[in-house]
Formats: sequence, C-alpha cells, structure tokens
Amino acid sequence: MATQAEIAAHLDLSDRSVRDLKKRGVFHVDARGNMDLDACRVAYIRHLRERAAGRASEAADEEGADLALERALLAREQRERIALENAETRKELVRIGDYTAAVVSVLEMVKAKVLRVPAKVAKSDGKLKARIADALIEALTELSQTRIAEEVGGSDDDEPDDL
Repeated sequence: MATQAEIAAHLDLSDRSVRDLKKRGVFHVDARGNMDLDACRVAYIRHLRERAAGRASEAADEEGADLALERALLAREQRERIALENAETRKELVRIGDYTAAVVSVLEMVKAKVLRVPAKVAKSDGKLKARIADALIEALTELSQTRIAEEVGGSDDDEPDDL
C-alpha cells in the first residue's frame, strides 16, 4: 500500500494529478485512503493507452463524455444520411420541397381546367355559364378553406352542429 505522495513520486506525477485521477476513478482507494502501488501503476498505464488511442481525453473525462459512444453516434448519423441519399437516388424518397412544388403545380393545373368548364358547357348561355362558374368557384374556395382549417388544427367537422 502507498500514500498519495508515494504514488505521485513513483509515477512522476504531481499530488494534484494523483488527486484528479482518484477523483475520476482511475486510481482506487481502500477504506484507509491508501492505494496499491502496483494497481495504480497498471491503471495509469491503461489510462494513458486509452488517451493515446483517442478513446479518452482530459476534456472528455472532465465532461463525462465517452468518445467511443460519440463516434458510434456519428457513424449512425452518417449511415442514416447515406441511406436517405441512396433512397432519394433510387427515387424511393423525395424531398418535401420538391414534392410540395409538384403538388401545387398539379393543383393549379386542375383549378385552371375546372374553371374552363363553364365556358365549354354553357357556350353562349351567359346566365348558365355564370351559375356554373359560381358553383365551381364556391366548391374550390370551400376546399381550400377546409385544407387551411385542417392545417391550423381544426375543421368545420369538429364543431357541434347547431340544431
């Protein structure tokens, strides 16, 4: 068994460094506060190997960070990013911005076609053409308002019916 000062002298460390290593759990202390010199030497060598291998650092020790865990998390994020890119390349996945633009474009084409219906159906009958146009505009407006109400978090269906 050895004192903190003896461990420091044996390992060419300062008393403060030995205290820090004890605090971080590298060195183990018995009930009397003494440490096994051989066990401390082996623990210190293993600690230095870990740091040299890049699996541990003083900053990581102080923050309680686990470099191996961080690397594993980074590797998983990179793997997921590559999987998403591959799915997009295979056309199994589409970016939301591209999808939204395509849907908006299709809806605009549908609206334009629907609004041409009154002229085709009523031809020269102005009153019929106006009634059909009004009905179609009302239906399109109602559909667009329903969509907005659903996006905001409610719709007309959520409200109780007035009797």
